[in-house]
Amino acid sequence: MNPVSLSQVDWDDKAFVQQRLCCFPPEIQRLLLREYFAQPTKFERNTFLRLTTEQLADKLSVSFKQLELNLSEDDLRAKAKHLAKSVFALRRQFLDDEFSLEPVRGFIRQQGVMPADGYSLAGEMGRYCDHKWWLRKLRKSQRRNIETVLHHLNQVNKRTSLYCSKLTLQARIRQKAYQHEYLSNTFAVNHLGQRFSLLELSQKGVADPKIRKGELMLRARGFEELAQDSGHEATFLTITCPSKYHRSYSKSGDINPKWQGFTPLDGQAYLNNLWQLIRAKLSRLNIRFYGFRVAEPQHDGTPHWHLLLFVEKHLYQPMVEVMRDYAMREDSDESGADKHRFTEVKIDPAKGSATGYIAKYISKNIDGRDLDAGVYGEDPQEAAARVDAWAACWGIRQFQQLGGCSVTVWRELRRLKDITGLSDKPKAIIEAADKGDWKTFTVQMGGVFCERKAQVFKPYYELSIDKDTGAVKTSPYCENEFTRALKGVITAGRELITRFFEWRLEAQQAASFHLEFCE
Repeated sequence: MNPVSLSQVDWDDKAFVQQRLCCFPPEIQRLLLREYFAQPTKFERNTFLRLTTEQLADKLSVSFKQLELNLSEDDLRAKAKHLAKSVFALRRQFLDDEFSLEPVRGFIRQQGVMPADGYSLAGEMGRYCDHKWWLRKLRKSQRRNIETVLHHLNQVNKRTSLYCSKLTLQARIRQKAYQHEYLSNTFAVNHLGQRFSLLELSQKGVADPKIRKGELMLRARGFEELAQDSGHEATFLTITCPSKYHRSYSKSGDINPKWQGFTPLDGQAYLNNLWQLIRAKLSRLNIRFYGFRVAEPQHDGTPHWHLLLFVEKHLYQPMVEVMRDYAMREDSDESGADKHRFTEVKIDPAKGSATGYIAKYISKNIDGRDLDAGVYGEDPQEAAARVDAWAACWGIRQFQQLGGCSVTVWRELRRLKDITGLSDKPKAIIEAADKGDWKTFTVQMGGVFCERKAQVFKPYYELSIDKDTGAVKTSPYCENEFTRALKGVITAGRELITRFFEWRLEAQQAASFHLEFCE
């Protein structure tokens, strides 16, 4: 394929073409130029570029005039500081923040950023005047906008770039390399003077892929054992989006003519809304279930959901029928909908375990280990990296436990050392958590269908206190926003503290203590 450049554009069209392309990264400019030169006439070339860039701008979070997808990290930092100062200047034009709130929110939306919700007036304004808040929002906006453009240009598919674009994958690799360096060179120091690198600490919890995968498998196995003891049925269900959400065909990678401009984020919103309707209907029918949900991308980034569910035997068929009914309500008459939109596999324990069905999806979406090949024959570890980049770009939660007991309580109890003075039931729960026995933990906590407020243990939070001054810690944005931190668990009015240390960060090298002291 011959390279293309702006120098090949006719002299009288060059200013127009440059104005249309300058807001995009070089990779996207080359893609658009290639399509530009593929048009047979000068009129068709310019019409193509005008319409395409307008269509792209309509899908993005900012107008075409404000579009700046070619900004470097330094550019984003400078822009963040400028926007924070602009908000401060806008606030000064009004008598007080109550009058300036709506104009400021309008300014925020013009930048392609959604206003902050759920905060006090002072806290909300404090965020808008902070360049760090802006930098996080600008990074996220640029990352999604670039991926939206490449998705629109059919650069995310089995043939070109699986699950996410090459630019998004490269950006995620750079981000993780930076995170690794930061964690390696930043130390947490507690009030006793003990130092641990953040990298070491991260490797002790579910931030570590091996630990996260192991815990998910352990909890899935515990649910399966509980279901077998209770005589519950197990099923593996898959729900996909209608054809209009898919950018391209899975076999060829060619453009899907039914696509209506939806992004993977739109597909996830469709599935979330569908799931809310399903859960509401099942609740009205008093059909209870438990299990796990895995969200993963299809070849073009469109999400679909896998559900490993356990349910009482006499409610199995009504549950499946409700889910199939809702999944088929939109565009049910399109070709292939009856075959692909909703699939059901009733699990026969004699032929395979329920955990075995979900194991490959957990591995595929975390690190790709223990798999020979991906769905499309790709290297499984490379595929896992692409799935991670896809989830990070679109902000899609990959794994979710449905029903059952609090995993926060489970994790906190595994940190607990002193259990003196407790009755037999709390002790049994703590011992089950310490042994990694999710089934016994769930039964002793009140059962798989027990409401959270009725479970034996609940998470315990306290206001964060500065131990040097005794003052309550507040948000950096507003002195009236007090911060709360997880401190342990509570049962029958008794608080069991699992987190004793007060930490501060130091960006310097230091000798580490043995990690056994911070567990």
